[in-house]
Amino acid sequence: MKKVNKVHHVFGKTSKKSSASSSWKKKSIFIDLPYLSKLQVRHSIDVMHVKKNMCDSLIGTLLNIQVKIKDGVNVHLNLVEMKIREDMAPREVGKCTYFPAACYTISRQEKISFCLCLKSVKVPQG
Repeated sequence: MKKVNKVHHVFGKTSKKSSASSSWKKKSIFIDLPYLSKLQVRHSIDVMHVKKNMCDSLIGTLLNIQVKIKDGVNVHLNLVEMKIREDMAPREVGKCTYFPAACYTISRQEKISFCLCLKSVKVPQG
């Protein structure tokens, strides 16, 4: 904590000066949090938000929610370029771009069943 507090980082391009006195090059934005010095494991401070973001992305992908999905044209083109999933290449149909269904795609009835299951879960917080 003492070593990182002394680090001063300027964003953007700067001249390259080697600083042999410290192995730290920049300071995390989380260092300014008031409770950071009280934590025993400082590198896992934001687990709650990581879990929430992962859950949002996973549910968004499974349910094909366009706002939450991380699956776009560039991703599909990269897969084809890397020769990983050439069957997932986007196809042009008229003016629209069509993405083939992925192996994890679920039907409307399965989506309804999944949402009903989530709705019926009882947790201690209510």
